[in-house]
Amino acid sequence: MADLMKSADAAPWQTAPEPGPTAGGDRTARTSALARRRRGVLAVASAAALLSLGGLGGAMLVKSPAQAAADTRAPKASVITASVGSERLARTVVLRGDVTSGATLSITPTEVADSRALGGGTNPGGSSPVLTRKLAHVGDTVKAAEPLVEFSGRPVYVLPGRIPAYRDMLPGESGDDIAQLQGALAKLGLYHGGDKHGYFDTATKKAVVALYHRLGYPVPVTGGSAGKGGGSKAAGEPFVPSSEMAFASSVPVRVVGLPAAVGDKVSGPVVSLATGGLKLTGYLDPSYQGLVKEGMKVRITSETLGLTASAGVSSVGELVTPGDKTGSQTSGDNASAQDGNGPANGGVPYLPVQVTRIGTWDNRLDGQNVRMTITAAATTGAVLTVPEAAINAGADARTSVTVVAPDGSQHRVRVTVGVSADGKVQVTPAGTARLRAGDRVVVGQ
Repeated sequence: MADLMKSADAAPWQTAPEPGPTAGGDRTARTSALARRRRGVLAVASAAALLSLGGLGGAMLVKSPAQAAADTRAPKASVITASVGSERLARTVVLRGDVTSGATLSITPTEVADSRALGGGTNPGGSSPVLTRKLAHVGDTVKAAEPLVEFSGRPVYVLPGRIPAYRDMLPGESGDDIAQLQGALAKLGLYHGGDKHGYFDTATKKAVVALYHRLGYPVPVTGGSAGKGGGSKAAGEPFVPSSEMAFASSVPVRVVGLPAAVGDKVSGPVVSLATGGLKLTGYLDPSYQGLVKEGMKVRITSETLGLTASAGVSSVGELVTPGDKTGSQTSGDNASAQDGNGPANGGVPYLPVQVTRIGTWDNRLDGQNVRMTITAAATTGAVLTVPEAAINAGADARTSVTVVAPDGSQHRVRVTVGVSADGKVQVTPAGTARLRAGDRVVVGQ
């Protein structure tokens, strides 16, 4: 009994071993039970941690009404500023225009003048004309009394004059065309007077002989088919055949066409000329009426050729409505396209702008549709400028800008406005107000 009591006192937690497993098996069982208890504790701790995190996340998602209102309130307005500049401003208007040759003149020889009576060539008067030489090229500028082409050994040339050469001019004849011939020969230094004004007499004949010597061709004489009849008193006298000479309203002229080939019989024009130089007509949007005025500078640009030229506005015409015969038009020419392929300006109404060229234009501009840049207003030098959005107009019609100081404070500065261009406006401080380049002005918020 005593032994039993000792055994109980020594290991109160032990129970009597059950029959079966050995002592090693007992240790294994105890280790497995301990591991299960540890796993249980870890599982409980993990669950507690997850619950804590979930609670924290839920707390973060929950907002008070005051916080929710604060979060949805519009942000505080920020001020957008721009710098005051110092520069030269120029307001420009850009439009399109067509370059043309102005008036054209074509020459078609119909007869060959005789020159044998004065010891010249052996041209049979009245023979069929044949183109024998081209002495100029398309695009050339030719002066008065310079041969353009040659037909059957005879020259074609021009003299200045507004009355067309409608007849052969013969000795003994008189008229305005004879007076025009005398004037043209005088400009060449070949006629010095001596005949009655407008009468083809001795002094005029000498001048005609000198003219053909300058041209380098035998002098045409009366007596052939070209000089028969008329007012000539005798055969074999110098005269001016209408088949060889043409009056041009302005000289020099420009060669714009040489339609016949050397060796061809002449059945039509052998040379086409442009008088008065190149002409440019611009198509101004009617909304700009009053902005473009006579005397303004024009910059002409051909994007196709890479050429530029300078001109000045000579006039701004009335509204043209292409194709509208009853509309207000400056001339019928302006209502049709310059190249004849359709209505001018694509059929859109426009104000025709005519220009006066400065210097000599490149003849390659003929027939080109070009860009015209017109300077409508400009400052003489550098001025203070601000963006258009910076200008404030009050109920009293006074204008001002709002200047932002380095410390963020704002104050208004009264200004007067001037030239505007490319989104900028010239400003001048009014009275004693101060505004300097580099100041920051409010343009929005």
